[in-house]
Amino acid sequence: MEKLIYREEQSFKQSFVPWLMLPAILVTLILFIVGLYQQVYLGKPFGNNPMTNNGMIWSGILSLVLLGAIFIFILSGTLVTEIWTDGIRYKFPPLLPKMKQIPLSEIVSAEVTKYNPIGEFGGWGWRKRMLKRKTAYNISGSIGVRVLKKDGSLILFGTIHKEEMQRAVGKMMVPENEKYKI
Repeated sequence: MEKLIYREEQSFKQSFVPWLMLPAILVTLILFIVGLYQQVYLGKPFGNNPMTNNGMIWSGILSLVLLGAIFIFILSGTLVTEIWTDGIRYKFPPLLPKMKQIPLSEIVSAEVTKYNPIGEFGGWGWRKRMLKRKTAYNISGSIGVRVLKKDGSLILFGTIHKEEMQRAVGKMMVPENEKYKI
């Protein structure tokens, strides 16, 4: 009988990652306004190979809409990690909207540990290293649950509640014959 031990939800709203995009959005907006003012209002071509006025307006609008959509997409990212008596369940909407499961029978080891998000995985988010068979689901920080599977692959789930996650993983990894001892 499976039982939920621990559930953790993390959001990029709690992280610095999406806010790194704000300077790019602001620079694009400023360039758009300066170029539009110079070319449309003052009548001086903007740049070495200027666009038409309509081309400039549409490319500026499309750039801002695209950057805004990416920013909102990143802000909507939420990592849900659940530790159950029979394994780990997780989802990372909007990229991974449905709950996935790693059954306990497929887990060789699971430990809460410090890791290097940039050095090991190239940053935060959903990171996959195909050749090394490593995947990370993380929002911020450098603490996570390292799960080694029987097939040799490694999955890391970031956590912001180290102690609670350690207790939950410890309970999950207790051998089946000892779970129900009084």
